[in-house]
Amino acid sequence: MLSALLWSITDSIWKKAVLVSTLPQALFATFWPIWWIVIVYSIIIFTGQSIAMLWDYKTILLVLSIAIISFINTNLYIKVYKDTKLSELLPYKNLDKIFIVLLWFILFYWTKNSTSLTTFIITLLTIFIIIWFNLDRKKIKLSKSILLFILVKVLEATITLLVWYIFLKYTTVDYIAIEAIMFFSITLIVALLQWYNLKLLFTQKKEFYKYRIWALAIWWTWFLIWLYIIETSWVLIATLISFVWLVFQILSMKFILNDTPEKKQILLATIVMIMIWIWYYFK
Repeated sequence: MLSALLWSITDSIWKKAVLVSTLPQALFATFWPIWWIVIVYSIIIFTGQSIAMLWDYKTILLVLSIAIISFINTNLYIKVYKDTKLSELLPYKNLDKIFIVLLWFILFYWTKNSTSLTTFIITLLTIFIIIWFNLDRKKIKLSKSILLFILVKVLEATITLLVWYIFLKYTTVDYIAIEAIMFFSITLIVALLQWYNLKLLFTQKKEFYKYRIWALAIWWTWFLIWLYIIETSWVLIATLISFVWLVFQILSMKFILNDTPEKKQILLATIVMIMIWIWYYFK
């Protein structure tokens, strides 16, 4: 519940930072990976913990893949959040949970870890309900922002399953220590390629730095809790726990962004949550 609350607050504050920012999307992302380096390696130094993953090159390549996907996803997030109200995105916020179940089914159908066929059918039904609720039947198409957000959720689900796979062998600290370096390196390369825009990092409005720093602090707390839940309770249980998010999301949208979702959007988000609970009943 704490994780869901923190994520909802971060989401709304991050949205405010996106709205006041004049940075190119890639440079916007460079603000936070340095925090990963400072915090994670401070923990390692003070606890004396070693990084077990350091010589496992296959896993390091997998972490690099996660960092690249995360970087792409962050840029897609920024674009969608600039162009779309959170209330419009509300019905799609749990889509990553749907895609986790779908990907789990596809990857593990023939193994003892498989998701049941019943769950798979319920997942497809839920996707149909979401499309039916939101399809503009006059134009018979979804908006570009919604399609991009659906892609964001597919990538989020992919990242979650890849992180879970790494946690079969390594700890949270091992993962973050390597991923922090990877993500920071990617953003640094992009920043250097856009050197002519670097001065914009230091000429933003005060509101931008305030919202960005608060979003960073809250997001980091959420991220560590999220990793801990996945590591200790596994990915499907972590997904189930996160469903209390809807209430917190509506409240944070209302009080931070003054963005009240329509009854139809709340109804669809609720239906999606109910369908997900049904999946876990049949799992």
